[in-house]
Amino acid sequence: MMTCQACSAEIVGRDRFCRNCGAPVAYSAGDLVDTYRLDPNAQPSATAQPGSPDPTNPLYTPPPAAYAAAPGLAPSYQTASVSKQSVQRKFLWPVGFLLLSLLLAASYIIGRDRFQSRRAERQAERTEVTRRSYEEAIQNALGFRTASVSDAEYPNVRGVFVNNLMSDDSPAALANLQAGDVLTDLNDQVVRNNSELAQALEPLQPGAEAPVKVYRDGEVINSRIKVADRTFPPLQPKAPPRDQGYLGIKDSGRRCCVPGTKKWGVEIYQTTDNTPVEIFGLREGDLITEFDGHAIRTTHELNRRIRAAKPHSKVLMKFYRSNTQQTVELILGHRW
Repeated sequence: MMTCQACSAEIVGRDRFCRNCGAPVAYSAGDLVDTYRLDPNAQPSATAQPGSPDPTNPLYTPPPAAYAAAPGLAPSYQTASVSKQSVQRKFLWPVGFLLLSLLLAASYIIGRDRFQSRRAERQAERTEVTRRSYEEAIQNALGFRTASVSDAEYPNVRGVFVNNLMSDDSPAALANLQAGDVLTDLNDQVVRNNSELAQALEPLQPGAEAPVKVYRDGEVINSRIKVADRTFPPLQPKAPPRDQGYLGIKDSGRRCCVPGTKKWGVEIYQTTDNTPVEIFGLREGDLITEFDGHAIRTTHELNRRIRAAKPHSKVLMKFYRSNTQQTVELILGHRW
């Protein structure tokens, strides 16, 4: 806190002049130095003091007109300061309200997105559990694995695709169903997906026979299938890898059609070097249609047949190269 050197009044803030006497305020020693050009012949008054109201004092500076206010009135700068603070408060309230609204809106959006994401995850989990239960019921009761029917492969057919048989003594195999068939009816009920097929199986007891229709290579085939217990998987012995056959097809895919027919086969995309498939003359682009007397129309069924064969055994395999059907006798290797 500072005091006026002329009248000892208190100096408020950074005032440049005393409010009481109007004398200039000196904040440093340099402010007390007389910078006026003095008359060397003039004699200064003995009572003259820096900041004295005496006009003859060379250090006297008249107060600004802003301080010549009437007694009892507040200085104009105080009114301006109060008005400025009031404007600032009025400005901060809407800004604060806007920021709070944005924060609440962001929190709501984040919470809603998290809730929807969790609900979608739970729904996906329930859907996956239901799908697996349907697939297990079909595998146990009918003895084959399913897949979706491709609109490109079957533009006008709706049903359940037989991807591969579980075994050669499964209900599907005994009913003469094959991998690559599209099951369209069971027990006189139209089935278009796994859900409808599982519902058609629901009233059938283990051991019951039911009519079945499948679409195969442009034809509809009727048969009867003996349903097994859908709650218990059949016993299937698992052979160790060394007791499983090996051919050496590295990559393959399902392809239509056998030249001159609507039959499907499995095309060889890539082979492994120094394996039976290469040693016995098969190459990329060949279309396999039969393995050891069994029709081959899906890659899963071809892999199942190869694994089920004994290592070092001889098998006949039919395939098409361009438009020519060929037959080759292979000696299978074994897996490591």
